[in-house]
Amino acid sequence: MANIVEQIPDIFNVAAYFWESNFTQIFSEKVAFYYQDKTYTYAQVKSFIQRTAKLLADLGLDRENRLAILLPDSPEFVFVFWAAIWIGAVPVPINTACSVDEIQYILQDSRTKVLLTNQELEQRLTPIQSQFLRQVLLTDGEHPFLSLLSQHTDEPQPYVQTCRDEPAFWLYTSGSTGKPKGVIHPHQSMVVCAEQYGKATLGLDTNDITYSVAKMPFAYGLGNTLYMPMAVGAATVLSDAKNAFDIIADIQRYQPTVFFGIPSAYASILSVHNISPLDVSSLRLCVSAAEQLPKSIWHNWFQTYKQEICEGIGTTEFLHIFLSNRVGECKPGTSGYPVPSYQVEIVDDNGFPCPPGQIGDLRVSGESLMLGYWNRLQKTREAIYGKTMRTGDKYVCDADGYFRFMGRKDDLFKVNGQWISPLEIEDVLHQHPQILEVAVVPESNQGEQLTQIVAYVSLQPGQVPSPELENSIRRFTIQRLPHFKTPKTVKFVENLPRTSTEKIHRKLLGKN
Repeated sequence: MANIVEQIPDIFNVAAYFWESNFTQIFSEKVAFYYQDKTYTYAQVKSFIQRTAKLLADLGLDRENRLAILLPDSPEFVFVFWAAIWIGAVPVPINTACSVDEIQYILQDSRTKVLLTNQELEQRLTPIQSQFLRQVLLTDGEHPFLSLLSQHTDEPQPYVQTCRDEPAFWLYTSGSTGKPKGVIHPHQSMVVCAEQYGKATLGLDTNDITYSVAKMPFAYGLGNTLYMPMAVGAATVLSDAKNAFDIIADIQRYQPTVFFGIPSAYASILSVHNISPLDVSSLRLCVSAAEQLPKSIWHNWFQTYKQEICEGIGTTEFLHIFLSNRVGECKPGTSGYPVPSYQVEIVDDNGFPCPPGQIGDLRVSGESLMLGYWNRLQKTREAIYGKTMRTGDKYVCDADGYFRFMGRKDDLFKVNGQWISPLEIEDVLHQHPQILEVAVVPESNQGEQLTQIVAYVSLQPGQVPSPELENSIRRFTIQRLPHFKTPKTVKFVENLPRTSTEKIHRKLLGKN
């Protein structure tokens, strides 16, 4: 397969690639975005981007200056993201689920000069603690952002002749361990992911409408919503759904063809099936990423809706998915096999390839790899060498070439001298009919310094914790797991703690 990056010229602006090409002119009158009661065609979006670019330039935003976007998925997010890249500036999306301290840290760490947000979020941050910030633009209030654009005509704002290798945008990691890290991506990264995953793996085309549970500040959501549909002239839905009922209503309303979900969303939709069944008639493809999808949820979804879930895995450092299942070839409980152009292997502690069935460290090579972490030279050197990255994930590959996630390096623990993957135990617990979600962690008996397995459980709607239910869950696992893998304690929680990117925050369990 031809190397995509070799086909990209040295002078390359990815915003112009998506919005100045003949391709977007062909689909100029086609819907690009659905948002609430509005639609935006490709021609309208391009006009907004160019006017926004003129506005940002008039505000004094220069090449390589950072602009932070702290918003739910919305048209303003789209316009400003592309417009910043258009003029050579660097957009930095910030997840609205981040804590105030995390947001303040990102604004300061990225040296953001302009912030786009709304009144509610701005008030949460008051006062904003950044010596670099010069301008705050609001999407609502007395002078909303879109009203400022009315002062700028459609007179074209020339795009900056950037290099394909220079920074185009940053994404911050969720910061589940330590401060968030700024991941720097060059202009070529979105093109690689759109071609190799969006087109070659998923087969996205102009007739598709995508819907993503993950939001645009999350690398998974950025691809699902912002650039992969644009690469084929498809449409996408901008949504700020808060729960399973909102997602079900959105799918009924917009009739998407591709659903980009996360494990907790699939579990939640299934949990309300009896009172609010999902209409899947428009869907041709369901995708899951962000964390491991339990096999029981995969099978339950297939039995309920007759739809496979194509699970995959990616990282912020590689921007999007590099391992994926395919329709008709899905193996539940696995991350699938490599996306075209990515080299993925499992190695032992000495860096030698592991045979099938042996747990090792995941190592990935590909052209969408980040430039590095902002101001984290040591972390960058620990993670990457050349086009290859040590992901920090423990994996095993089976005889058929399918990769199965066993946990992060620090997720695995020993009991009775044997390594335990919490995901194996969680997958069994997910099969219990009264459990909605579960996370397994080790906890030490301080008196004897013994490691015990503890299961934190949230229950299906209408279920109530009780000693009888705890005993039922423990008997359930004893019948299905070796004794040393059986949880010694079951603790009921209303909700499992999560990071800003909706991954289970294991480090917080047991600390409350």
